[in-house]
Amino acid sequence: MRPEILRDDVDELFSFDYRDESTVRSFAAKVLQPRRPAAVVSVTEDALDPAALMSGILGTPAVPLAVVRAMRDKAKMRRVLLERAPHLSVPFAGPGDDEALERLFPSAYGVIAKPVSGTGSSDILLLRSAAEAQALPARDQYLFEAFAPGAEFSVESFSANGVHEIVAVAEKSTGGGFVETAHLMPPAALDGTARAQVEQATRELLDALELRDGPAHTELKVHDGTVRVIETHNRPGGDGIADLVALTTGIDWRRVSLGWPLGVRPTRGAGTAAAAVNVFFTASPGRVTAIADRPATLQGADLAGWEVDVVVGDRVGELHSSGDRVGMATVTGPSSEACRRAVAELGPDTIVTTEDTVQ
Repeated sequence: MRPEILRDDVDELFSFDYRDESTVRSFAAKVLQPRRPAAVVSVTEDALDPAALMSGILGTPAVPLAVVRAMRDKAKMRRVLLERAPHLSVPFAGPGDDEALERLFPSAYGVIAKPVSGTGSSDILLLRSAAEAQALPARDQYLFEAFAPGAEFSVESFSANGVHEIVAVAEKSTGGGFVETAHLMPPAALDGTARAQVEQATRELLDALELRDGPAHTELKVHDGTVRVIETHNRPGGDGIADLVALTTGIDWRRVSLGWPLGVRPTRGAGTAAAAVNVFFTASPGRVTAIADRPATLQGADLAGWEVDVVVGDRVGELHSSGDRVGMATVTGPSSEACRRAVAELGPDTIVTTEDTVQ
C-alpha cells in the first residue's frame, strides 16, 4: 500500500511505501521537512508507527515512537503490565517462550493465540492444549494469553499532559466468537461501580504505558468484579465507534483524534441520541441468494444508518475477521435497552441469505 499526499495549494503528488522504515525516514527528511508541516497524524493502526517516526524527525507534537510500539505490540504491552500493573493483565507467553507457553496449560477457559501486531480480530485462535500451540504455523509470531472470561467493553479516552479523560464506553458483542458483531453505547451491562472500575483500569493502563497525549481505544473484560486488559491502541476505535461517540456525547471524535496535536480537545454537547449501537451483519458461508430491504421502522428506536457490502451472487466466507462481515446498521434509541431490543428485531444474521454451494 502506498499512501498519496495531495496539497491544495500546489499541484503535487507524493507516494511512498510507509512499511519501509528507511523510506519513511527519507520521505520525512526530504519531502516533509522543507514544507514544515504542523503535525503528522494517523487514525488507522498500520500508519501509527510511521506517523510517530516522521513526527520524531520533524519535531512535531506526537506520541513517542516507543510508546506507540509498546501499545501496538501485544507482547510488549503484556511485559509492561507485568512490571507496572500486573493486576490488569493475564498470564501470557511471548513469542518463542516455550516454557511460559507450557505453563499456560491446562487452562479452565483455554489459551488465546493472537498475532503480536494483529488488528481486526484476524487470526485469533482458541487453543486447548500445548500440542495445538506447538503445531501452530509461524508460532514465533504469536502471543499466547490465558483466556479472560467475562463481558467485554471498549473505552475511548483522551489524554492531555498525562491526565486521561474517559470520553465514552461501549459494550461489545462477539456472538460467542472473536469477531465483534455489535458496539452499544452507553453500555447496558455496567452499573455505576463497574463502570468506575473500567475507567480506573483504563487510566492505570495508560499510565503504565506512558501515554500522555492523544486518543486511545482500550478493550477490557469484566468478570466477578475484576477488570482485565485485552489490548489498547493510541487511536480512536474503528467499526464506526466515532459515530456512536458523536451521537451520544456530541463530541466529534474524528476531529479530536486528527486535530489534537494542534490543540483540538473533546467538547461535549447534547448529542442527538441517549443511546446508539452499531450492529454488523453476518451470514453463513456460501453464495448470496437474497438481501433483505432496509426496514422502514423499528419499534422503539430509529435506524440511523444502513450498509450492505455484498450483492446477490457474491460468495461469503467463514467469519474469521472483521473483514468477513457483510454489512452494518446504526440504531439510535432512548436507552441502551431499547437499542438492544431493536437489534434483536432487526435480526442482523438474517439480512443476507446464502446458499451453501460446492465450488
